[in-house]
Parts: sequence; C-alpha cells; structure tokens
Amino acid sequence: MAMYEFQERVRYSETDERGRMTLLSVLNALQDCSTFHLKDVGLSVEELRKRGRSWLLSAWDIRILRLPELYESITIGTSPHSFHGILAHRNFWIKDSRERFLLRAESEWFSLDTERMRPARVKAEMLTPFGEMRDVLHLPELVRRILLPDQLYDGGSFPVMRQQIDSNHHVNNAQYIALSLELLQDSPEGFPAFSRGRIRAEYQKAARFGDLLCARYGEREGKRIVSIQNPEGEVFCNVEIGEDPEA
Repeated sequence: MAMYEFQERVRYSETDERGRMTLLSVLNALQDCSTFHLKDVGLSVEELRKRGRSWLLSAWDIRILRLPELYESITIGTSPHSFHGILAHRNFWIKDSRERFLLRAESEWFSLDTERMRPARVKAEMLTPFGEMRDVLHLPELVRRILLPDQLYDGGSFPVMRQQIDSNHHVNNAQYIALSLELLQDSPEGFPAFSRGRIRAEYQKAARFGDLLCARYGEREGKRIVSIQNPEGEVFCNVEIGEDPEA
C-alpha cells in the first residue's frame, strides 16, 4: 500500500478567526496521515520503537493554493516514493471534495537508530510493507538547505513548553513553522495572515523541554526567513515563506 488517503471534515477547533484551517492544523493533518499509513502497513510508532527505529523529518517543501475552510470535506493523502541510504521521500497532498489539490508537498525523512541515537540505513523490512513505490505528485526535487539573509533581526526568545513535545521527546516539527508565522505577523514590519504560497523548512537540531528557542528573522530574494536557534546560535530549524511560482 504505497499510497494512502483518508477523508476528514474541517473542525471548528482547527480554524482561525477567518474560519480557515490554521497552518498548524494543516501540518498536523499531514503528520497524522503518514502516522496512520505506517500503522496500517504494520509499522506503527510502537512497532518501530520495538525495533529500535524511528522516522524523523529532515525537510519540508509545501505548496499551498488554498487553506481548507470550516466544515469543508477534504482528503488528505501521502505516498512514499524513494528510499536511499538513511533517507526517504514522501509526497503529501490535501484535496477538496471535487478532487482539486489545495496543497501539495514533498518531504525528506531520515531513519534513526534509537538505541545508538544515530542515523541508520533503511532496512528492507521497513520497505517491503509499502509495496511498489509511487511518486504521485512529481514535484521538483526537494532542496533541503535554506540560505539565510545577511542581516537577521531579533524576534525574541521562547521557552519550550510541554505541549510542544511529541513522542520523540522533542519539539514537534510543525511547532517551528507555526512559531515562525506568529513571529512574522507580530514583527514591526508586519506580515499578512498566511493563506497561500510556498513554505520550506529545514530541520537541523532537535529542541527539548527546557530549551530556549531564540528566533531571528529577515528577508532574502523576496522571501521571509525565520531561523530558530538556541542561545549559542545553533540552528534548530530554518523556515522560508514565499510565493509559489507554480501556483
């Protein structure tokens, strides 16, 4: 089962003051989709834990044409399509009731040996359950690295809260993007509420409960960039927000 989809209806608790899904809710839906997929092919979070393995997100490239609205029926889907060494790539999408894409995304993941706490090659037993791989979206090749502007402004510091921690015992990947959008909207320069465009995220280091997230932001080639770091300047996550030239 290389391709997986499930149907959903947008809940009030998932929307913002405009009645649209928040980006955090959208990212959570994508994450839920891959988690359900793994469960249904016999590689649940619990099963992987028994095997001493985990999948961790390395990068996102998300193209959003429109955010789903309150009450709207949507289909959320995913399809892993390539594995090489320690890395895997997955398509994600959200479609409306007429099968039109609202969101298309490419993602990069790496396999972690949770006993040695180091990246590990993907074993054949972790691939076989998916069957034949399929690249559903045929998006451009994902570029992981995000180049930072020459000048970055201080966006403040935020302690990691328990509600931001997931089962991997570190800050969930969606939280960094949500924090970045919040920061940009509250910045003196101003940034309109996100409704469409392209979001890239590059994950470098995992933040844990008790860490301090220091946000810095700037602009490069017409794109807004947020770098979330620790007090020593080590990067947890870089986020780039801009227009999607293919939209």
